[in-house]
Amino acid sequence: MFLNEFQEGIVDQAVQFNNELNPVLFDGNRLNATVRYKLLLIAQNFARFIDIPKLNLKDITISGSNAAYTYTKHSDLDLHLIVDIPSAAEFHLKPLFDAKKNQYNYNHDIKIKGIDVELYVQSSKEKHISAGIYSVLDDHWIKEPGLVRANINDNDVEQKVENYLNKIKLALKTKDYDKANSVKSEISKLRKAGLETTGEFGVENIAFKVLRTQGWIDRLRQHIYDLEDQNLSLKERKRSVMKY
Repeated sequence: MFLNEFQEGIVDQAVQFNNELNPVLFDGNRLNATVRYKLLLIAQNFARFIDIPKLNLKDITISGSNAAYTYTKHSDLDLHLIVDIPSAAEFHLKPLFDAKKNQYNYNHDIKIKGIDVELYVQSSKEKHISAGIYSVLDDHWIKEPGLVRANINDNDVEQKVENYLNKIKLALKTKDYDKANSVKSEISKLRKAGLETTGEFGVENIAFKVLRTQGWIDRLRQHIYDLEDQNLSLKERKRSVMKY
């Protein structure tokens, strides 16, 4: 059964196959110089926000649909700070980096020529799956994308979207932070597993992109933030008014 929340063509909202890199960002095969300069400034600002004396920055990259031929008008720009995390500190630093990333993206609405910029911290040891990866720091391709076409089964994507959406709707109704956060974690794990097994055109990743494009992922994140705020808050007790 097709989802009432979406119009037909939900896959096209998440993935398109173009014959050129996004001309808003690239001059032919090279990142536009002004765009590159701005991305370096954004990365510098994010690094200051993280506020760790020895960040061990190795590279600054962009990846995802806007570093490949599969961008749409809804695609954001993934900007990654690649850092060397010592094994002994990984257990403590990775959650800190994730928290800083979430807070920075929540507090800022940064756009490059109308394209949303999403910041990430990525361990240099972490395998990153993307059709294209461009080093903003060194101004060259780490993984140059190719012109691709993929057969995506719309019915499979719709079923996966419906599955994820049902989980999200239940999470949005609950007042339990742990339950809502577990749904977010489950969807993230399913997407990651799908990327590792079937790649960026796998059903799990496309379904996630559809839900993100339609705002459901952001709604879930905001709901989790709100529940966390409620858990940390202490309500003021109402004072009884004595009548004489």
